[in-house]
Amino acid sequence: MRDLQSILYVDDDPDICSVVQATLRLVPGLNVQTADSGERAIDLAYELRPDLVLMDVMMPGLDGPSTFARLRESALLAEIPVIFMTAKVLPAEIAHLLQLGAIGVIVKPFDPLKLYGELYSLWNKGGAARRGSIEGGGAAEVQSRVDSLTVSFLQRAWADVINLAKMIDRAQAADQSALPEIERICHSIHGAGAMFGFPMISEVAGTMAGMVAAITTSAASGSSVSESATLQRLLEANKQLAQEVEAGWQTAPQSGGMFQGSEKVK
Repeated sequence: MRDLQSILYVDDDPDICSVVQATLRLVPGLNVQTADSGERAIDLAYELRPDLVLMDVMMPGLDGPSTFARLRESALLAEIPVIFMTAKVLPAEIAHLLQLGAIGVIVKPFDPLKLYGELYSLWNKGGAARRGSIEGGGAAEVQSRVDSLTVSFLQRAWADVINLAKMIDRAQAADQSALPEIERICHSIHGAGAMFGFPMISEVAGTMAGMVAAITTSAASGSSVSESATLQRLLEANKQLAQEVEAGWQTAPQSGGMFQGSEKVK
């Protein structure tokens, strides 16, 4: 039984990526590299040949499952174990990821201090990590990093809700191309919101992602779900999301003045 020595982490969310980096790099002897897209992950996998790939499911361009399929097409990369990370928690969705051939699924939000132990257990088929504990100064360092990233998350979330309002307007004007990006952004906020201790932000964003998924499923199946009514509810939910982000900022460090002069969400 050998230690897990190298991990390639793939995620387009810069805040969660930073949390994972800060956590795993505290494990002695563990080499952690990151990629912000599926395309970049494939290039790095060829270069690094990591022991494990940890990968987000929803990413723009080449998403997690598509990246996984590309890895499996290469004789040089096909045997690298892959673990998916996702905020989608329905049993059917997790079962689908495992059926693709992933060795495990880690659900967001996750405990940064227990992440390496979970990864090692999945990678080594249940074995206990010999160096998976991050305690004392290391734990404090991770928490400090998470705290500093909270401000970055809230700033990005505020920009996202403004962009979401514009994209929902496009969807209401029959621009279906806006829907995948709306779902991706909502999914990202859902996962990161819970990660940074904002359950209401996470809940509203998750509900919004579900609304978009319902529209997409309805269009594909030809069912009678009212797209216009759902989009209107989506717009109202985005206003609530803006309120939750603003409320979250009041409890965060450096809270003063974020919304002074900022664009309002319609």
